[in-house]
Amino acid sequence: MLLYFRHRQKVNIQDKITLKAQYEREILTAQLEVQNTTLQHIGQELHDNVGQLLAVARINLNVVEEAKEGDDNRKYIQQANELIAQSINDLRSLTKSLDGDFVQDFGLSESIAQELQRVRNTGIFGTEFRTSGEAYSLGFQREIVLFRIVQEVLNNAIKHAEAKKLTVNIIYLPESVTLTLQDDGKGFDYPSTQEKILSQSGAGLRNMQRRAALIGGQYTLKSLPGQGTTVSINLLTQPT
Repeated sequence: MLLYFRHRQKVNIQDKITLKAQYEREILTAQLEVQNTTLQHIGQELHDNVGQLLAVARINLNVVEEAKEGDDNRKYIQQANELIAQSINDLRSLTKSLDGDFVQDFGLSESIAQELQRVRNTGIFGTEFRTSGEAYSLGFQREIVLFRIVQEVLNNAIKHAEAKKLTVNIIYLPESVTLTLQDDGKGFDYPSTQEKILSQSGAGLRNMQRRAALIGGQYTLKSLPGQGTTVSINLLTQPT
């Protein structure tokens, strides 16, 4: 019995070490994915938004430079100033995301708000962000995983759901936090997707569910054709 007890104790210790290593790998993977997604977005924004604004401002300044003396060029100068001011504001917003510790420095709610602002800036999607209760930190490791799940859901809604509005809601209670993401897209037959073999079903859906479980969260997804998709994660303040 003593030998059996020592063997079980050794197995339990090894299991804990394995789980801890897996948890740390997942946290690192989530961090890298957040950085990669953010940098891709910044590159696209610099090219499509700030670059175009500065190009138009340059055209206006060229008009002023080539104009004859005495011409009234005030409107071109004013437009150029407005475009440059807008470019500066956009760059300030983007530089916040360049910080690798953005989620750690600003918290989950502010990070989600910034992510939704980027989506809204495209002019294609409407977004809404609601919080209730007094916000508090869940710890960087749990928040970086939740933030990555939010990015994954938003990416799916934009690329696949054909949604027009994305809504995020966070409910802070003393004993738990509930994060809900909802789109008004075309939805899909989720029960049928779950029944597919691993090679056919979406890896993103499995990853979100696995990562939520890894940080002690209860993950639910509801979707039906024509009725949009809702993802909800309930997380106890003190994981069991």
